[in-house]
Amino acid sequence: MSDLDDGNEVRFEILIAASCETVFALLTEPAQMKTWLADLVDADCRPDGIFRVTGPRGASIEGTYLEIVPNRKVVFTWGGVEGLAPGASTVEFRVEPNGRGTLLRLRHHGLPKSRVEPNRRGWTVFGLPKLKDAAEGRAPATSCVNDFVQARVRSHPLSIRKP
Repeated sequence: MSDLDDGNEVRFEILIAASCETVFALLTEPAQMKTWLADLVDADCRPDGIFRVTGPRGASIEGTYLEIVPNRKVVFTWGGVEGLAPGASTVEFRVEPNGRGTLLRLRHHGLPKSRVEPNRRGWTVFGLPKLKDAAEGRAPATSCVNDFVQARVRSHPLSIRKP
């Protein structure tokens, strides 16, 4: 995984030993998204469709799909965690064939400077490794949002409470 960060955005590239179709399905199909991203997924993968993933303790990330190019690109707004209002930033995934696998490019932009590092850490520690594992046939034990919440509870036990 390489970090291509530039200013108020987070960029990564990661090679995944799976087809573009498999990776794209993990980014767009609710049942597939549940295998790595969140326990609850409400996703209508079309422009202006809803993007909402929810984990334990009511942690929710919300946005709207902006652009979908089958097996190539997914763009949606993102927020609700790490000090971002729902839909306040934008996540773009580009999926490209690369030899016998897929090169996934992530760009998360529109982040306030203070939210760049927490989001970089979230994608590095929780998001991209779980997506890669799921695509390569290794089922993650827990979801990205679940691990994010558990890490927050451990570091700030009073900052996340059950609703």
